[in-house]
Amino acid sequence: MKYNKTLALIPAILLAACGGGDKQSIDEKPRPGSMVYSFPMDGQADISPKADIVLRFSHAIIDDEATLQNKITLQSNDQPQPFTVTLIDNGKSLKLEPANPLATGEEFTVTFQEPLAAEGGRQITTPNATGDDGIQFATRGAYAGLAGLANTADTFDIAWQVPASDSPFQAMNFSTFRFAMTQPVHPEWQSLGGSIQLQDANGEEVPATVLVKGNRITVDPCVTPELSQCGSKQDILDTGETYTLHLTNLASLTDSSEENRFTGEFTFTPRETGPTVVLQQTAVDSGNGELSSVLNGQALNAVTLNSVLQGEAGPSQQTGDLFAELAYAPAFDADEALPLRIPKGSVLESTSLNVLVGGKVQVLDAATGEDQQTGTIKVTMLSDASGYMSPNQYTDDINAPRHITLFMDVSMNTEAAQPNAALSQDLMGVELRGIALVRDGVLTIDAIGMVEPNLLGQEFTDSTIAFHLQAATDADSVLDAENLRELDATPPSLVSWMPGPANAVPPTRQSMQRPGDPIILFFDEPLDPASVENGVELIENGAPVTNLQARLDGTALVLNPQGGLKHGVPYSVSVDGLTDLAGNRAMVSPLSFELDSIEENGSPGNKGFPLALTTYPGYPCETDYENTLDLENGVFGKCWTADANNAGDVLPVSKMPADRPITVVFSKSLDLDSVIVGETFTVQEIAQEANGTVTVLNQQVAGRLEKNNQRIRFYPEQPWQVGAHYRYILASSEQSGTCTPGQYTSICDEDGIPLKTDLLEGLNDGDGNNGPDNLEIVFTGSEARSTVFTPLRNLPIRDTNSNLAIDCDDLGSESCLEPFNHQGSDSEGFLPSANAAKLLVTQDHAEDARVGCAVDGADCPRKKFIYQTYALNTEVIGPTVDPDTGRDAVKVLLYPTQLATTSLDVHLSLLSTVSSTGPQVLRMRYAKDDPECTGASCARNSLIPGYITENDQGETIFKTKAELFLDAPGLKATASILGIPTDLPLTHNLFGYPFTLELEGRVVFFDDGRMQIEQRNFNVPHIDVEAVALGIINTEIPLIIPEQGVYLNFISNPVKEIPAQYE
Repeated sequence: MKYNKTLALIPAILLAACGGGDKQSIDEKPRPGSMVYSFPMDGQADISPKADIVLRFSHAIIDDEATLQNKITLQSNDQPQPFTVTLIDNGKSLKLEPANPLATGEEFTVTFQEPLAAEGGRQITTPNATGDDGIQFATRGAYAGLAGLANTADTFDIAWQVPASDSPFQAMNFSTFRFAMTQPVHPEWQSLGGSIQLQDANGEEVPATVLVKGNRITVDPCVTPELSQCGSKQDILDTGETYTLHLTNLASLTDSSEENRFTGEFTFTPRETGPTVVLQQTAVDSGNGELSSVLNGQALNAVTLNSVLQGEAGPSQQTGDLFAELAYAPAFDADEALPLRIPKGSVLESTSLNVLVGGKVQVLDAATGEDQQTGTIKVTMLSDASGYMSPNQYTDDINAPRHITLFMDVSMNTEAAQPNAALSQDLMGVELRGIALVRDGVLTIDAIGMVEPNLLGQEFTDSTIAFHLQAATDADSVLDAENLRELDATPPSLVSWMPGPANAVPPTRQSMQRPGDPIILFFDEPLDPASVENGVELIENGAPVTNLQARLDGTALVLNPQGGLKHGVPYSVSVDGLTDLAGNRAMVSPLSFELDSIEENGSPGNKGFPLALTTYPGYPCETDYENTLDLENGVFGKCWTADANNAGDVLPVSKMPADRPITVVFSKSLDLDSVIVGETFTVQEIAQEANGTVTVLNQQVAGRLEKNNQRIRFYPEQPWQVGAHYRYILASSEQSGTCTPGQYTSICDEDGIPLKTDLLEGLNDGDGNNGPDNLEIVFTGSEARSTVFTPLRNLPIRDTNSNLAIDCDDLGSESCLEPFNHQGSDSEGFLPSANAAKLLVTQDHAEDARVGCAVDGADCPRKKFIYQTYALNTEVIGPTVDPDTGRDAVKVLLYPTQLATTSLDVHLSLLSTVSSTGPQVLRMRYAKDDPECTGASCARNSLIPGYITENDQGETIFKTKAELFLDAPGLKATASILGIPTDLPLTHNLFGYPFTLELEGRVVFFDDGRMQIEQRNFNVPHIDVEAVALGIINTEIPLIIPEQGVYLNFISNPVKEIPAQYE
């Protein structure tokens, strides 16, 4: 038989195979009722914990929802899971919505305690497709990074694969090979000695795209000479040859030890699929939600992302055609699965969405000020999507629809730059399960799939998509469809990049870059992974970087040299050879940038010291807790200060959600070798006896450490136990030799200087010989939270090298290592630059004192600022109402921390005295548990509330009110006595000096995905300094921070990263 005649039979074959003929014999006996479909399917694994359960029946269910609630059970580990039931499509489908997200890494079963009543007096009993009665499915491992939550088995192995020799899904000559592992694959699996290779019978490598992310591996052979032909009818393996897929020495992220490596070989002889046909499948428009899925009632082909950060974003309507290649049906028995594929590079587009914070507050385009829209949302297939059309697993009824299973690896991105950076990523192993029917010559597919994109690198969102595809099955459509698919001939374009050009919005972005932060290039379509190695180059000071690390995720290419970027060195990114999936070459002009310098000709000699800017959980100060610790009641202790009474509040014991890592951010780049688990970084489980004694139950909690230049994260092997108590210790010592390589007794920076934990006690509280000053933080495990932890860093800052000094001969100099760069003029005065604060003497004391210079000379408007070094952790809670204005808002909680600042001089007329504060510390106080409480005894254990909302001009803003303590442990005074500068013994009140900042400022969203929060004060805090010199000279210096005198600038973390080290 000639192929064209054979192809003409395909519609009739499909009609018979898929059921659903539009005529029924009058002699046919009534069919018994049965379930014909479920999502998840019986035996399906890696289900999202946020999935709803969908059941589809041959006949409408007539039980009401209350009755169904009692008849249907959902169980895990023999424990019932509460849910609600909704009737869909006039009772032919049921949607079960669990009351809470399902536990990760667990097995679940759906059974019927009693038969369900269906139309025509039918009774439908517990369904079964495989294994035990009922629908069994397993949820995926958690994305939290903790071994005990991410792993689905103790050893690194294959959880399931497709195709597989022992399953209905066999290897075909156009198959794509997919593996789900029991543990996430290490991101550096190749540099750790792993390899993935497909070989033919002669041991020759077969060209293939290899994709690895999370616990998923995909190997997609492509044997055509042109990349644009991958997935075409010509892209097939030889059915007369035996192939072997080698997975060798693969490392797990959660345990990369040699003992836990995976090696496996899979030999197969692919089955013939030809002569194949290509069907053009069209995604049906829902008509603004008017058309809904018969499976779950959602709008057809509509995407809605559910998240805390963006709220319920959608629906976005998918459109476009997919070209599905079906195997030759007559060559497959009726009980066999009929394979199909959709070619790599296929694209579905979705309509634009408005971008909101928390679903309530409008995001503005930073460049135009207009409402931010996503533009067209694109989903591109990174590999051939492969699937099967199978006999119905739940019933033998020949009229039942066939089951569709489709596996896809996709990239998603958006047209507009900011949401493109926020959302661009690979989504591996997306699995659609559905049903197929032919009605009136049209093949109709209804399927359900879920995606869980990571938004901004901070939150895993979820979206359930109800696919509805239609394909005409007349002979003309079948024969023509292959030629209707348009091949991609457009090269990829650069949409945005980090840190960005010198004229980026805002123009200070290069000054915000720090060692450890990556370079990220965001394109408008996904790139070919094979083109990355030779397609991009980083030039450092005129020479190519030879140790460049690159990682591809969606349309984003992430670059970072080993050891991180360096300050004060010119860099350029050269793109020459990057291509898209079809082989079209990107044309990008060189991208130049430079991190601010931190030294100049060996200056400054004062390198400063590393500070812990934020500790999560906990407060980053050395704490006196020996006599105050009360774990049962959540009482910790007070920061050690230079004041004999340790002025300040008693700190609470922090609560740590079960699935989060300990995270510490530092002011300087670390010597990463000095961070040693169990030695200089220790995590213990502790308990407290009735007499107050602390007992160590576990000297070192098992876990793994991720190190970046200025940040470390510790992931415990098992979740923090709810109600259990822990302590982590960052070692610090001022003893000589503490930073000797190989003999570290402190966490040290790159300059060989140990961690400074006791800044509140002064720069040198023991003449360098006072032994250990460990930073010890106690916390209690708590339930996981659904809110979003969002760390911020305060950049840019004039004190770039974080030595708490301005490295200029004159504070007002514009030509030095850390130049003065403020808005304003010498005649009118200056505004604070980012992360600076302005202090003035009150006008009524202008003749007695002046900030920055002598009272009897000309004023010095450039010398009235202090510059702050710090970071801030926040928790995004979700939608609320601004209590001040009643406008929609998103509530954000701030974790208190402390800020370190440069020194400030105040000149007095008396004896020409100069009072120098030395480095100062601003301590954020925990909020009152009862906001209405007054007085010093109010309990303070709460995080500080703030709100993202809109102002009267329609701008996105953040507002908060922070109570602080000011400490100046190094405050000193020098007087001119007989013309000789003389240090005066001094006592003062700047220990735990309380004041309040009422802050408000714009929220700006960068085109590289980061968020910037500006904060300026709109109150005028008074700081009344009282000092006594020589025990007899009383001095009062009334200072103020003028309105708009504080300018804080927070930025969120890069949306992608490459940790410097994994341990």
